[in-house]
Amino acid sequence: MLIIVMVITITNYTHTSDPLPKLYIYAEPNDNNKEKVDEKEEKETTIDKGEQEQTKDKDKDKDKENSDEEKEKLDTSYINPAYRSFFPIKRIVIPEVYETIANGQTYRFNINNPNDKVQVDKTDKSNVFTKQNDDGSWRIDYGRPRIDIHTKDAGILPDKVGQLNNLSKGKIQSWDYSELKKIGYWYKPTDWKNIEVTLIFKLLDSARSKGDSHSISIVTRSISHSQLDSDHKNGPNFFCGGSSYHNNLSNEGQVRMKKEQYHINYEWERYNDEMKTVGDIYNKIIGFKAISYNLNDTAVKLETWVDTENGGKGPYKKVHQAIDNGNWGDAMTECGAETNGQAITWGSPIVIIKANDFKFDIYDLEIREIVPPAKLYDDSNVITAN
Repeated sequence: MLIIVMVITITNYTHTSDPLPKLYIYAEPNDNNKEKVDEKEEKETTIDKGEQEQTKDKDKDKDKENSDEEKEKLDTSYINPAYRSFFPIKRIVIPEVYETIANGQTYRFNINNPNDKVQVDKTDKSNVFTKQNDDGSWRIDYGRPRIDIHTKDAGILPDKVGQLNNLSKGKIQSWDYSELKKIGYWYKPTDWKNIEVTLIFKLLDSARSKGDSHSISIVTRSISHSQLDSDHKNGPNFFCGGSSYHNNLSNEGQVRMKKEQYHINYEWERYNDEMKTVGDIYNKIIGFKAISYNLNDTAVKLETWVDTENGGKGPYKKVHQAIDNGNWGDAMTECGAETNGQAITWGSPIVIIKANDFKFDIYDLEIREIVPPAKLYDDSNVITAN
């Protein structure tokens, strides 16, 4: 009986400097052919050993510069790029805190192409999505990264107010807060309002960040942060497009909420010794949820949930909550609000991930419209004006 030995060799694979080991498909030889097969395998083993010795000599010169990379490879999530086409990176199932609304607008991070031109386009930002790491995450480098995620219904909107005010497929409903409260949305009825945003990331460095900027923020309910309040001499108050809520997670694990009354005018909770912390968040995969939903037509609840132990797989724990009951702020009337602390109850087609001089990796990002919980009001966390 003729036994055929097939040898499949993968060569000229340039994805990585490490040679991809040869793959063999073989049949078990009978006794008559065993010696010939053993002799052939011995020769191939000798060749492989010679190649390995040459590779070791070359690698010795690279040991120092690759030390950080080798440390990353020790992580159980590491996948050699040479194997990526054989073993695609698996997506985790992100636990839901609140039920997803039927037919609502959603977003899920595109791990193969984060600049998908459908809901995200940051090709003009050199520090955003600078490279894909071996474990599938994407690097965000120092600077002032701002990642805008748009609803599918809105598409990618321009960030200049003049363009926003003259869109061919729709328009900003108003720049007046009293009118927006009645309308219920900035751009379209499908704008994100009651939502659960989940960011799974790893903080690598924040040494260049200073003061209160030591945080990663998930920003909701704004339409534009491009025009400053000092620029409005005449015409519409485009700077009012910056009104928003910010769920902050600091580099020291502290959590707080911020309210941007317009661009740029903030009210925020102050970090202090009594603020709850989630512990050290450096160099480990963190799950960070920002949840915002209307309690009624005058109040908004904000919640922060985290998973610091299981890489975003859960369980998530609620570590902070706050309620804007319409008495948080002192300048909302600048944009036509009914009161100086009016809550931002209208929806927006944009969610923003922002940081100042943080270096971090994004593993996943999800946005879902939710059904607000039945138990809506908790006076213990109402935010009022300072």
